[in-house]
Amino acid sequence: MSVALHRPAQQTLARNISRALGGPLFAIVISFAVGGLLVLALGRNPFAVYGALLTGAFSGWPNLSVTLQMTTPLLFTGLAVALAFRSGIWNIGVEGQMLMGGLFAGIVGYAAPLPDPLMVPACLLAAVAGGAAWAAIPALLRVFVGVNELVICLMLNPMALLLTGWISARVLKAPGPTNKLPDVVDAARLTNFTLYSQLNTGIFIGLACCVLVAIFNVATVRGFEWKLIGLNARFANYGGVRIRANVVAVMLVSGAIAGLAGAEEVLGAYGAYYDNFSPGYGFDGIAVAMLANSNPIGVILSSFLFGALNSGSSVLQMQLGVSKYLVQVLQFLVVLILAARFTFSWRGRRRPLTAPRAAGSLTTKQGAATEP
Repeated sequence: MSVALHRPAQQTLARNISRALGGPLFAIVISFAVGGLLVLALGRNPFAVYGALLTGAFSGWPNLSVTLQMTTPLLFTGLAVALAFRSGIWNIGVEGQMLMGGLFAGIVGYAAPLPDPLMVPACLLAAVAGGAAWAAIPALLRVFVGVNELVICLMLNPMALLLTGWISARVLKAPGPTNKLPDVVDAARLTNFTLYSQLNTGIFIGLACCVLVAIFNVATVRGFEWKLIGLNARFANYGGVRIRANVVAVMLVSGAIAGLAGAEEVLGAYGAYYDNFSPGYGFDGIAVAMLANSNPIGVILSSFLFGALNSGSSVLQMQLGVSKYLVQVLQFLVVLILAARFTFSWRGRRRPLTAPRAAGSLTTKQGAATEP
Protein backbone atom coordinates (compact mmCIF):
# COMPACT_ATOMS: atom_id res chain seq x y z
CA MET A 1 0.00 0.00 0.00
CA SER A 2 2.74 2.46 0.96
CA VAL A 3 4.61 1.75 -2.29
CA ALA A 4 1.43 2.42 -4.25
CA LEU A 5 0.91 5.72 -2.42
CA HIS A 6 4.47 6.87 -2.95
CA ARG A 7 4.49 6.06 -6.66
CA PRO A 8 2.18 8.96 -7.75
CA ALA A 9 4.25 11.36 -5.65
CA GLN A 10 7.44 10.13 -7.29
CA GLN A 11 5.88 10.47 -10.73
CA THR A 12 4.74 14.00 -9.92
CA LEU A 13 8.23 14.92 -8.72
CA ALA A 14 9.75 13.49 -11.89
CA ARG A 15 7.31 15.46 -14.04
CA ASN A 16 8.07 18.67 -12.16
CA ILE A 17 11.83 18.17 -12.54
CA SER A 18 11.52 17.36 -16.24
CA ARG A 19 9.29 20.39 -16.74
CA ALA A 20 11.74 22.67 -14.93
CA LEU A 21 14.79 21.38 -16.82
CA GLY A 22 13.18 20.74 -20.18
CA GLY A 23 12.85 24.35 -21.33
CA PRO A 24 16.37 25.50 -20.42
CA LEU A 25 18.00 22.36 -21.81
CA PHE A 26 16.01 22.70 -25.02
CA ALA A 27 17.13 26.34 -25.36
CA ILE A 28 20.78 25.40 -24.79
CA VAL A 29 20.71 22.53 -27.29
CA ILE A 30 18.98 24.57 -30.00
CA SER A 31 21.26 27.58 -29.49
CA PHE A 32 24.39 25.43 -29.73
CA ALA A 33 23.02 23.69 -32.82
CA VAL A 34 22.28 27.00 -34.54
CA GLY A 35 25.68 28.31 -33.44
CA GLY A 36 27.29 25.22 -34.96
CA LEU A 37 25.55 25.90 -38.27
CA LEU A 38 26.84 29.47 -38.21
CA VAL A 39 30.37 28.25 -37.56
CA LEU A 40 30.01 25.72 -40.36
CA ALA A 41 28.84 28.47 -42.71
CA LEU A 42 32.05 30.34 -41.94
CA GLY A 43 34.09 27.34 -43.03
CA ARG A 44 35.06 26.19 -39.54
CA ASN A 45 34.66 22.86 -37.82
CA PRO A 46 31.95 23.24 -35.14
CA PHE A 47 33.35 20.36 -33.08
CA ALA A 48 36.80 21.95 -33.04
CA VAL A 49 35.33 25.31 -32.07
CA TYR A 50 33.23 23.91 -29.22
CA GLY A 51 36.15 21.73 -28.14
CA ALA A 52 38.38 24.80 -27.87
CA LEU A 53 35.62 26.59 -25.97
CA LEU A 54 35.39 23.78 -23.42
CA THR A 55 39.16 23.50 -23.14
CA GLY A 56 39.49 27.22 -22.54
CA ALA A 57 36.88 27.10 -19.80
CA PHE A 58 37.79 23.92 -17.91
CA SER A 59 41.29 22.73 -18.83
CA GLY A 60 43.46 23.10 -15.73
CA TRP A 61 43.11 25.25 -12.64
CA PRO A 62 44.17 28.53 -14.34
CA ASN A 63 41.32 28.31 -16.86
CA LEU A 64 38.84 26.97 -14.31
CA SER A 65 39.67 29.80 -11.90
CA VAL A 66 38.91 32.34 -14.63
CA THR A 67 35.59 30.59 -15.26
CA LEU A 68 34.71 30.78 -11.58
CA GLN A 69 35.78 34.40 -11.46
CA MET A 70 33.42 35.25 -14.34
CA THR A 71 30.69 33.20 -12.69
CA THR A 72 30.81 35.18 -9.44
CA PRO A 73 29.21 38.50 -10.49
CA LEU A 74 26.56 36.60 -12.44
CA LEU A 75 25.52 34.81 -9.26
CA PHE A 76 24.51 38.16 -7.80
CA THR A 77 23.01 39.80 -10.88
CA GLY A 78 21.19 36.64 -11.96
CA LEU A 79 19.76 36.17 -8.47
CA ALA A 80 18.69 39.82 -8.28
CA VAL A 81 16.79 39.54 -11.57
CA ALA A 82 15.37 36.11 -10.71
CA LEU A 83 14.01 37.33 -7.37
CA ALA A 84 12.17 40.17 -9.08
CA PHE A 85 10.95 38.09 -12.03
CA ARG A 86 9.50 35.48 -9.68
CA SER A 87 7.36 38.22 -8.16
CA GLY A 88 6.22 39.54 -11.52
CA ILE A 89 8.47 42.62 -11.36
CA TRP A 90 10.66 43.52 -14.32
CA ASN A 91 13.78 44.73 -12.59
CA ILE A 92 16.10 45.15 -15.57
CA GLY A 93 17.95 47.95 -13.79
CA VAL A 94 20.38 45.56 -12.11
CA GLU A 95 23.29 47.03 -14.08
CA GLY A 96 22.77 50.47 -12.56
CA GLN A 97 22.12 49.06 -9.10
CA MET A 98 25.37 47.13 -9.31
CA LEU A 99 27.29 50.28 -10.25
CA MET A 100 25.81 52.21 -7.34
CA GLY A 101 26.56 49.39 -4.92
CA GLY A 102 30.14 49.24 -6.15
CA LEU A 103 30.52 53.00 -5.78
CA PHE A 104 29.25 52.97 -2.19
CA ALA A 105 31.51 50.04 -1.32
CA GLY A 106 34.50 51.78 -2.90
CA ILE A 107 33.92 55.01 -0.97
CA VAL A 108 33.57 53.24 2.37
CA GLY A 109 36.52 50.99 1.54
CA TYR A 110 39.00 53.83 1.34
CA ALA A 111 37.45 56.58 3.46
CA ALA A 112 35.76 54.95 6.47
CA PRO A 113 37.89 55.16 9.67
CA LEU A 114 36.84 51.77 11.02
CA PRO A 115 38.74 48.95 12.73
CA ASP A 116 40.10 46.37 10.30
CA PRO A 117 37.64 43.57 11.21
CA LEU A 118 34.71 45.86 10.43
CA MET A 119 35.87 47.09 7.04
CA VAL A 120 34.55 44.26 4.86
CA PRO A 121 31.13 44.11 6.60
CA ALA A 122 30.84 47.89 6.40
CA CYS A 123 31.65 47.89 2.69
CA LEU A 124 29.14 45.13 2.00
CA LEU A 125 26.44 46.99 3.94
CA ALA A 126 27.25 50.14 2.01
CA ALA A 127 26.88 48.22 -1.26
CA VAL A 128 23.54 46.83 -0.10
CA ALA A 129 22.38 50.35 0.75
CA GLY A 130 23.56 51.77 -2.57
CA GLY A 131 21.89 49.10 -4.68
CA ALA A 132 18.68 49.20 -2.67
CA ALA A 133 18.50 53.00 -2.82
CA TRP A 134 18.80 52.98 -6.61
CA ALA A 135 16.19 50.21 -6.86
CA ALA A 136 13.82 52.18 -4.63
CA ILE A 137 13.31 54.78 -7.38
CA PRO A 138 11.44 52.52 -9.84
CA ALA A 139 9.73 50.72 -6.95
CA LEU A 140 8.22 53.88 -5.47
CA LEU A 141 7.28 55.27 -8.87
CA ARG A 142 5.47 52.04 -9.66
CA VAL A 143 3.46 51.70 -6.48
CA PHE A 144 2.57 55.37 -5.93
CA VAL A 145 2.50 56.85 -9.44
CA GLY A 146 1.79 53.76 -11.54
CA VAL A 147 4.83 54.17 -13.80
CA ASN A 148 6.01 50.93 -15.38
CA GLU A 149 9.27 49.85 -13.73
CA LEU A 150 10.56 48.54 -17.07
CA VAL A 151 10.77 52.06 -18.47
CA ILE A 152 12.27 53.57 -15.34
CA CYS A 153 14.92 50.86 -15.03
CA LEU A 154 15.93 51.34 -18.66
CA MET A 155 16.40 55.05 -17.99
CA LEU A 156 18.21 54.61 -14.69
CA ASN A 157 20.93 52.32 -16.09
CA PRO A 158 22.67 55.00 -18.19
CA MET A 159 22.00 57.57 -15.47
CA ALA A 160 23.85 55.39 -12.96
CA LEU A 161 26.73 55.00 -15.41
CA LEU A 162 26.97 58.76 -15.96
CA LEU A 163 26.63 59.58 -12.27
CA THR A 164 29.26 57.10 -11.11
CA GLY A 165 31.48 58.16 -13.99
CA TRP A 166 31.25 61.81 -12.95
CA ILE A 167 32.06 60.98 -9.33
CA SER A 168 35.03 58.78 -10.24
CA ALA A 169 36.35 61.24 -12.85
CA ARG A 170 35.70 64.54 -11.08
CA VAL A 171 34.53 64.49 -7.49
CA LEU A 172 36.52 61.68 -5.86
CA LYS A 173 39.05 60.88 -8.57
CA ALA A 174 42.31 59.29 -7.45
CA PRO A 175 45.58 60.85 -8.66
CA GLY A 176 46.61 59.57 -12.07
CA PRO A 177 45.19 59.30 -15.58
CA THR A 178 42.61 56.58 -14.80
CA ASN A 179 39.06 57.47 -13.83
CA LYS A 180 38.83 55.66 -10.53
CA LEU A 181 38.44 56.18 -6.82
CA PRO A 182 41.41 55.72 -4.46
CA ASP A 183 42.26 52.11 -3.68
CA VAL A 184 40.39 50.51 -0.79
CA VAL A 185 42.48 49.67 2.26
CA ASP A 186 43.87 46.16 2.53
CA ALA A 187 41.48 45.30 5.36
CA ALA A 188 38.54 45.93 3.01
CA ARG A 189 39.76 43.56 0.30
CA LEU A 190 38.13 40.18 -0.31
CA THR A 191 40.69 37.38 -0.20
CA ASN A 192 41.99 36.30 -3.60
CA PHE A 193 42.47 32.56 -4.12
CA THR A 194 44.92 32.36 -6.97
CA LEU A 195 47.47 34.23 -9.04
CA TYR A 196 45.85 33.08 -12.29
CA SER A 197 42.66 35.12 -11.96
CA GLN A 198 40.77 37.52 -9.72
CA LEU A 199 38.72 34.76 -8.07
CA ASN A 200 37.95 35.74 -4.49
CA THR A 201 35.76 34.96 -1.50
CA GLY A 202 32.90 36.80 -3.16
CA ILE A 203 31.94 33.54 -4.84
CA PHE A 204 31.03 32.08 -1.45
CA ILE A 205 28.93 35.15 -0.66
CA GLY A 206 27.11 34.70 -3.96
CA LEU A 207 26.48 31.00 -3.37
CA ALA A 208 25.25 31.74 0.16
CA CYS A 209 22.84 34.35 -1.18
CA CYS A 210 21.42 31.85 -3.68
CA VAL A 211 20.90 29.22 -0.98
CA LEU A 212 19.35 31.70 1.44
CA VAL A 213 16.93 33.02 -1.17
CA ALA A 214 15.99 29.44 -2.11
CA ILE A 215 15.19 28.69 1.54
CA PHE A 216 13.33 31.98 1.88
CA ASN A 217 11.18 31.20 -1.15
CA VAL A 218 9.98 27.80 0.08
CA ALA A 219 10.07 28.14 3.86
CA THR A 220 8.62 31.57 4.67
CA VAL A 221 5.22 33.19 4.37
CA ARG A 222 6.73 36.27 2.74
CA GLY A 223 8.38 34.09 0.11
CA PHE A 224 5.02 32.50 -0.70
CA GLU A 225 3.40 35.94 -0.89
CA TRP A 226 6.01 37.13 -3.35
CA LYS A 227 5.41 34.08 -5.52
CA LEU A 228 1.66 34.62 -5.32
CA ILE A 229 2.07 38.22 -6.48
CA GLY A 230 4.05 36.98 -9.45
CA LEU A 231 1.41 34.38 -10.34
CA ASN A 232 -1.64 36.62 -9.94
CA ALA A 233 -1.39 39.98 -8.23
CA ARG A 234 -5.15 40.57 -8.21
CA PHE A 235 -5.84 37.24 -6.57
CA ALA A 236 -3.08 37.94 -4.02
CA ASN A 237 -4.71 41.27 -3.24
CA TYR A 238 -8.06 39.60 -2.67
CA GLY A 239 -6.31 37.14 -0.38
CA GLY A 240 -5.09 39.94 1.87
CA VAL A 241 -1.53 40.30 0.58
CA ARG A 242 -0.25 43.88 0.81
CA ILE A 243 0.75 44.38 -2.82
CA ARG A 244 2.40 47.78 -2.58
CA ALA A 245 4.53 47.00 0.45
CA ASN A 246 5.65 43.69 -1.03
CA VAL A 247 6.52 45.18 -4.43
CA VAL A 248 8.74 47.74 -2.72
CA ALA A 249 10.31 45.04 -0.56
CA VAL A 250 11.06 42.83 -3.58
CA MET A 251 12.72 45.69 -5.42
CA LEU A 252 14.79 46.71 -2.40
CA VAL A 253 16.05 43.16 -1.82
CA SER A 254 16.73 42.71 -5.53
CA GLY A 255 18.67 45.98 -5.65
CA ALA A 256 20.59 45.05 -2.51
CA ILE A 257 21.75 41.78 -4.08
CA ALA A 258 22.75 43.64 -7.23
CA GLY A 259 24.74 46.06 -5.07
CA LEU A 260 26.68 43.10 -3.66
CA ALA A 261 27.77 42.28 -7.22
CA GLY A 262 29.39 45.70 -7.40
CA ALA A 263 31.03 45.21 -4.01
CA GLU A 264 32.50 41.88 -5.13
CA GLU A 265 34.09 43.50 -8.16
CA VAL A 266 35.39 46.52 -6.26
CA LEU A 267 36.64 44.74 -3.14
CA GLY A 268 37.72 41.50 -4.76
CA ALA A 269 38.56 41.88 -8.43
CA TYR A 270 39.88 45.44 -8.75
CA GLY A 271 40.63 46.82 -5.29
CA ALA A 272 39.04 50.17 -6.17
CA TYR A 273 36.04 51.57 -7.97
CA TYR A 274 36.86 52.01 -11.67
CA ASP A 275 34.61 53.97 -13.98
CA ASN A 276 32.45 51.64 -16.12
CA PHE A 277 34.04 48.51 -14.64
CA SER A 278 31.17 46.25 -15.68
CA PRO A 279 31.19 44.69 -19.16
CA GLY A 280 27.44 44.13 -18.83
CA TYR A 281 27.06 41.80 -15.87
CA GLY A 282 23.65 43.27 -15.09
CA PHE A 283 22.30 42.56 -18.56
CA ASP A 284 23.84 39.07 -18.53
CA GLY A 285 21.97 38.53 -15.28
CA ILE A 286 18.70 38.80 -17.20
CA ALA A 287 19.73 35.87 -19.41
CA VAL A 288 20.93 33.94 -16.36
CA ALA A 289 17.59 34.43 -14.59
CA MET A 290 15.61 33.43 -17.67
CA LEU A 291 17.66 30.29 -18.19
CA ALA A 292 17.26 29.43 -14.50
CA ASN A 293 13.49 29.99 -14.70
CA SER A 294 13.87 32.38 -11.74
CA ASN A 295 15.02 29.53 -9.50
CA PRO A 296 17.87 30.50 -7.11
CA ILE A 297 19.53 27.08 -7.40
CA GLY A 298 19.13 27.24 -11.16
CA VAL A 299 20.90 30.61 -11.04
CA ILE A 300 24.01 28.84 -9.77
CA LEU A 301 24.02 26.44 -12.71
CA SER A 302 23.20 29.01 -15.38
CA SER A 303 25.76 31.46 -13.98
CA PHE A 304 28.40 28.76 -14.23
CA LEU A 305 27.39 28.06 -17.83
CA PHE A 306 27.60 31.70 -18.85
CA GLY A 307 30.83 32.14 -16.92
CA ALA A 308 32.31 29.16 -18.76
CA LEU A 309 31.24 30.56 -22.12
CA ASN A 310 32.75 33.96 -21.37
CA SER A 311 35.95 32.40 -20.07
CA GLY A 312 36.38 30.03 -22.99
CA SER A 313 35.70 32.71 -25.59
CA SER A 314 39.08 34.37 -25.08
CA VAL A 315 40.94 31.09 -25.55
CA LEU A 316 38.75 30.33 -28.56
CA GLN A 317 39.84 33.53 -30.25
CA MET A 318 43.53 33.00 -29.49
CA GLN A 319 43.66 29.36 -30.58
CA LEU A 320 41.40 29.27 -33.62
CA GLY A 321 40.94 32.90 -34.55
CA VAL A 322 37.18 32.62 -34.14
CA SER A 323 35.63 35.79 -32.81
CA LYS A 324 34.79 35.72 -29.13
CA TYR A 325 31.47 37.32 -30.03
CA LEU A 326 30.29 33.85 -31.01
CA VAL A 327 29.57 33.41 -27.31
CA GLN A 328 27.34 36.48 -27.33
CA VAL A 329 25.47 34.99 -30.28
CA LEU A 330 24.92 31.79 -28.30
CA GLN A 331 23.69 33.75 -25.29
CA PHE A 332 21.37 35.77 -27.51
CA LEU A 333 19.94 32.60 -29.01
CA VAL A 334 19.30 31.15 -25.55
CA VAL A 335 17.41 34.29 -24.50
CA LEU A 336 15.51 34.41 -27.81
CA ILE A 337 14.33 30.81 -27.50
CA LEU A 338 13.32 31.23 -23.87
CA ALA A 339 11.51 34.47 -24.68
CA ALA A 340 9.65 32.78 -27.54
CA ARG A 341 8.71 29.88 -25.26
CA PHE A 342 7.45 32.34 -22.62
CA THR A 343 5.43 34.26 -25.22
CA PHE A 344 3.74 31.15 -26.59
CA SER A 345 2.89 29.89 -23.10
CA TRP A 346 1.57 33.33 -22.15
CA ARG A 347 -0.63 33.47 -25.24
CA GLY A 348 -1.85 29.98 -24.44
CA ARG A 349 -2.91 31.14 -20.99
CA ARG A 350 -4.55 34.27 -22.41
CA ARG A 351 -6.66 32.39 -24.97
CA PRO A 352 -9.25 31.09 -22.48
CA LEU A 353 -10.00 34.69 -21.46
CA THR A 354 -12.34 34.92 -24.45
CA ALA A 355 -14.69 32.71 -22.45
CA PRO A 356 -17.23 34.23 -20.05
CA ARG A 357 -15.73 36.73 -17.65
CA ALA A 358 -16.58 34.69 -14.58
CA ALA A 359 -14.11 32.03 -15.65
CA GLY A 360 -11.18 34.36 -16.11
CA SER A 361 -11.86 37.40 -14.01
CA LEU A 362 -8.97 36.73 -11.62
CA THR A 363 -6.28 35.76 -14.09
CA THR A 364 -4.96 39.22 -14.88
CA LYS A 365 -1.37 39.69 -13.72
CA GLN A 366 -0.99 43.38 -14.43
CA GLY A 367 -1.83 46.31 -12.23
CA ALA A 368 0.02 45.21 -9.10
CA ALA A 369 1.15 48.76 -8.47
CA THR A 370 -2.37 50.15 -8.31
CA GLU A 371 -3.79 47.60 -5.90
CA PRO A 372 -4.44 48.93 -2.39
